Amino acid sequence: MSKIIVNHKVISSQEKSLLTDKIGLIKDNLIHYHDDDVYVLVKILKGKVLLTRENNEFKISLNFDKNKASVTEYVIKNLGKTLELKTITKELIIKDNYVHVSYDLFINGSFSDSFIYELEWRCLQ
Repeated sequence: MSKIIVNHKVISSQEKSLLTDKIGLIKDNLIHYHDDDVYVLVKILKGKVLLTRENNEFKISLNFDKNKASVTEYVIKNLGKTLELKTITKELIIKDNYVHVSYDLFINGSFSDSFIYELEWRCLQ
């Protein structure tokens, strides 16, 4: 595994979250990093991105495949509850050291919000 510097941005209609200059790890097509107390795993495949965010309270998995809908789960650990998540990927850009995803999120069949997730990274010098 190689150490990298990670920056990400998550934008919704309600908020904007920025993470800058965090140290992460990359091996092959897997990127690991922490967003405060949340462990983030990003798997980059050909034309597809899998995103998992997890801590002691929850685990959320999202699959992004351009112009397709994917159904995953949002597990609320302390309540023992699982919600169905559906993502509709509107835009997916995968370039060297950069991922951009624009998507709509539905929770248990109801529209939640539209999001943009951007991730970029560079080798640690």
